[in-house]
Amino acid sequence: MKHRIRLLLAGALLLGSSAAMAQNTKVTIGFSSAADFLPVMVAKETGIFEKHGIDAELTKVALISNIPAALMSGSLQIGAATPPMLLDTSRSGLDLPAISAATRFLADPAIFSVVAREGTDIKTAKDLEGKRIGVPGLRSVADVVFRKWLQDKGADVSKLSIVEAPFPQMKDMLKSGTIDAVPVLEPFRARIVADGTGYRVADYMAEVSPDILGAIWVGQRSWLDAHPNVVEGFRRSLAEGIQYIHDHPDKARDIEKKYLGFSSTFPIPYSTKLEKADFEAYAEMFKSAGYVDKIPDTANLIYP
Repeated sequence: MKHRIRLLLAGALLLGSSAAMAQNTKVTIGFSSAADFLPVMVAKETGIFEKHGIDAELTKVALISNIPAALMSGSLQIGAATPPMLLDTSRSGLDLPAISAATRFLADPAIFSVVAREGTDIKTAKDLEGKRIGVPGLRSVADVVFRKWLQDKGADVSKLSIVEAPFPQMKDMLKSGTIDAVPVLEPFRARIVADGTGYRVADYMAEVSPDILGAIWVGQRSWLDAHPNVVEGFRRSLAEGIQYIHDHPDKARDIEKKYLGFSSTFPIPYSTKLEKADFEAYAEMFKSAGYVDKIPDTANLIYP
């Protein structure tokens, strides 16, 4: 009899465990190869997602610009994005609201700078007029805020030649003389400066604002509406993932290396903070940069 009771109890525990697992919602999360998204990797590897009812599958997407299409097709349910990207997708009629921030760019530590090629004698924003500047992507965060900085400092943006230069290629392009300066972030900034290829001109993003929204997480509204528990679980998981990185930096960097092939040495400003004012600021910069004729509507860019 005691043996049968033990078997019944064991079976009940197994069924309970299976039922709990069955309740976890399958969510495919898309991210790009950037340290900004380490908290989701940590949440996956440490069981944080499971604790909050999410059966997470992480998918690395080569180009972050491909993530909106993957969300609309249903191959992803949550994906990494940027505020300018969200402004563009919203203007195109796609309803992909932000559910959380991923990073914020702060004045301390300032991880973005304008770096000029050694020998150019560029010291101010005005000195960039007539020069060829490489940005990591037109309409990107780096590009939009850089144009705002130029305007704030009295430079004529129309007198610059601004071309696309992916972060990993910036150093070689500067060294060859293909470009004269770049708005660049860590760890690429340190690599350019370390061997004298270039030098820091200004921490331009911090000069525009001491706290600017960086990367974000978005999802298709109809799917989010159908899975409210996932939204809350994802937000909680991100917060716990950030805390884990803070408490266990070595373990977190091992996880980063597993997913990205490298580990960051510079502190990344992870954050879940997301406010309407963040998108209003980007909307105004979008207009001042000449990317839109009027300030975009930001009313529905954050999911409840």
